[in-house]
Amino acid sequence: MDNGVIRNYISLKAIKRLGLSYRQKRDPYPLITISGDLILYRDGIIYLKTGLVELEIKGKHVVMSFNVLLLRKNKAVLKMPFLWEYNLRINWITKDVKIQDT
Repeated sequence: MDNGVIRNYISLKAIKRLGLSYRQKRDPYPLITISGDLILYRDGIIYLKTGLVELEIKGKHVVMSFNVLLLRKNKAVLKMPFLWEYNLRINWITKDVKIQDT
């Protein structure tokens, strides 16, 4: 599996629900597909980001930041390097996510 996502994204609704801070990006960037095509979403630019967010996943501390994107069902999208580093095991039917020991 290679989803091609190179950044982490989170919805504004999830940010507000979790009480996370966010701010204007210094370097807004356009949304593009893996093939380089522009994504026509609002004006296609990512303007907001969170600060560093500390997460604990199955006893492991993870620190990351997120770019803000309006997401429908999904609350967050994790970049591929994160998925590789933590070697997640995902059960797509039950939606259960586990970190595999390496």
